[in-house]
Amino acid sequence: MKLLLPRHTLPSKNYKWLLLPVLLLAFILAGTPGKALAQGHQRVVQLSGFVTFGDSLYGVSGVSVYVPNTTRGIQTNQYGFFSLPVLAGDSVVFSALGYKKQYLIIPKNYKSNGYSIIMQMQEEAIELPEVAVFPWPTERDFKQALLNVKLPDEGRAVANRNLDPALLEELFRTTPMDGGANFKVWNKQNVQRIEQTKMFPTISPFAIPALINMIKNGDFKKK
Repeated sequence: MKLLLPRHTLPSKNYKWLLLPVLLLAFILAGTPGKALAQGHQRVVQLSGFVTFGDSLYGVSGVSVYVPNTTRGIQTNQYGFFSLPVLAGDSVVFSALGYKKQYLIIPKNYKSNGYSIIMQMQEEAIELPEVAVFPWPTERDFKQALLNVKLPDEGRAVANRNLDPALLEELFRTTPMDGGANFKVWNKQNVQRIEQTKMFPTISPFAIPALINMIKNGDFKKK
């Protein structure tokens, strides 16, 4: 017995090209199971830790902790703590503005499910190029502009009067010393007085009568 199908249900030759994308997709999927299986063997490790500034216990916030060339990454909180799932064998980067980049490699044969670390960030000094702000295009233009400055007559007269040699000499002779200068003079005089006392010892007037009596009694001759 033959089974006859309606004519319109048979595939047309014009739609055979639709089979090409299906075959191509099947070919790609046939080559990927090995890679997917290899990735499936990598152990997922929960990386947790604390990021500090140097040897101190101050946490650094806003540090980017990420695995390059992936979408796995996180930033440290306000206290410097972080937690990020990674794979065994991943290379983890710690990066922050003003600090040197730090790197951490999770061992491929790491068997535990958790990995804890204290990362010490080192400060990186960035020297910016010197910028000289100058309102004139060249130094020659600046000198020329300075020479062309004209002081008002009133200001020039005051400057000449204040720099008069006779006035400066009069101020030098009549201006009293300030507190610091007075203290220096007093201290110098006091030191000189002490030195003179050491050279010429003083004799108490109350000891003179006793000295005369000792001389009369011949106390020095007896000795």
